[in-house]
Amino acid sequence: MQLLISKLLVIFLIITTLRVAPVLANIDTESIQEIIKLKLEKQKSVVGVSIVIIENGNIEYLTFGVTEQGSKTPVTVETLFEIGSITKTFTSMALASLVTEGRVKLSDPVQQYLPKSVKIPTRNGKTITLLSLANHMSGLPRLPGNMPFGDPADPYADYTLELLYEFLNSYELTREIDAQLEYSNLAVGLLGHILELIDNKTYEQVINDRVFSPLGLASSFVDVPESHKALLSNGHDAGLNVVKHWQLPALAGAGAIKSNIKDMAQYLKANLNPQFDFIKLTHKQTTGRDKKGPKVGLAWFTSEHDKGSYLWHNGGTGGFRSFMGFDQTNNKGIVILENSANGLDSVGNAYLQGTLAQLRSDILNVKMVDEEKLARLNGEYELAPGFILTVTNQAQQLFIQATGQAMFPVTAKSDLEFVQAAVGAIVTFELNDKGEVLFLTLDQGGRKTKALKLDPKKTKKHVNKVTLTQIELDNLSGIYELSPNFAINITNENGQLIIQATAQPKIPFETLSKTEFSNAMVQARLVFELDIAGNAKSLTLFQSGQTLKGLKK
Repeated sequence: MQLLISKLLVIFLIITTLRVAPVLANIDTESIQEIIKLKLEKQKSVVGVSIVIIENGNIEYLTFGVTEQGSKTPVTVETLFEIGSITKTFTSMALASLVTEGRVKLSDPVQQYLPKSVKIPTRNGKTITLLSLANHMSGLPRLPGNMPFGDPADPYADYTLELLYEFLNSYELTREIDAQLEYSNLAVGLLGHILELIDNKTYEQVINDRVFSPLGLASSFVDVPESHKALLSNGHDAGLNVVKHWQLPALAGAGAIKSNIKDMAQYLKANLNPQFDFIKLTHKQTTGRDKKGPKVGLAWFTSEHDKGSYLWHNGGTGGFRSFMGFDQTNNKGIVILENSANGLDSVGNAYLQGTLAQLRSDILNVKMVDEEKLARLNGEYELAPGFILTVTNQAQQLFIQATGQAMFPVTAKSDLEFVQAAVGAIVTFELNDKGEVLFLTLDQGGRKTKALKLDPKKTKKHVNKVTLTQIELDNLSGIYELSPNFAINITNENGQLIIQATAQPKIPFETLSKTEFSNAMVQARLVFELDIAGNAKSLTLFQSGQTLKGLKK
């Protein structure tokens, strides 16, 4: 679960400790331990991590770091994490439980379970079914377009059931039902609500009765009770700043569960060697039977590689990341829970694909640059007007901080080339013949953007934030087409400029001047071009090193 406009560089600064639980000798965990230790001690990209590996019946737990940045409380097997979108597999399992009881069919239309006042969208005579919600083939967008985003740090908290019904009544499908996979938090969140209506219980009661209790998961919750709140770790953004725990009152089925690694080990065991028919049903392929399309069961995705295949799902909230995957043929699986937003999917995939040694080699192949050589790179680099990358070093670690973002470390590949794998970015510095830095080049998302190093002797321009009149804001409102099939809709809502990109939710932007607006959460800046009457003619979007211009329709 992620906010929608892609982010630029976001990362972190933390000091923490390594804690490894005792392991069994027959499973090689050395590579995983070295990788996590590097991320803790040198790359400083994680706060706390909890891992379970099950292979041929043997179970190993690995715990690392602490429950909150700066704390001395170590992560243990009892520590609770938000598991994010892995919740979707629990939602589909509850659905499968109803199917095996004979109470519903996967082919049942969603409409028959909703109140009569709610009209689920249809297209060309075809209706959305329970199956098409569970396997992301409903045609519904990733998120509803009427999310208020009252608090961007807790984006689902203000989304109510009334707003969900309002969206369903007004939305028109833009693609055929069951024709194409489109990952949708909205769809599975709606499925969770339908389970509530069918069982006449809250989502937590449904999941407790149909999944938690049958599988013996005693430390998994939607709402963590007082008795367990001391075990709930705090989440951290990519910059390792503590962030809010997410609330999902209307879309709980998409990502609201919190759990610990002991319960997730039990859940992994139940999926590796399923004893219940409803678990087996969730593993059955429901899409992508052709070789080209993604293969999905009831929420579970299939990845194929040279040595076989495995089922998996990952998850993410504002301050947590999770990964779970299992290979039933080779009787092995892994769960990784992390209380920071940088993600360790690569470790889980490498374990399941048998490529941990290669991943370890790639990650540990880090060059240590002399502090003196790093210091010459320090300074400010203008990536776009008003958008600065600030480079600093602390001993032998280089950090970069983009305007409005947290400081993050980068890994040296040479004296002048640095990478940040979490955001897929490469930063390369260019020197003149005197050894002075002139530029840096950001290579990210297939685009290379050069940034000039600013002269520290020149006075920086101070930008005063201003308040615009309703008329001035209304003059900016309208639709701007940035590329084919991608447009930005600008509206004025109670004196706040609101941006909504194609198939994305509304996001408020802060006023910097009469023509310039920004949003630090998505690291984006908008600049309008006005005509002589003060009406907007075009806008330019600066984000992720990219510049997109669109004319007002």
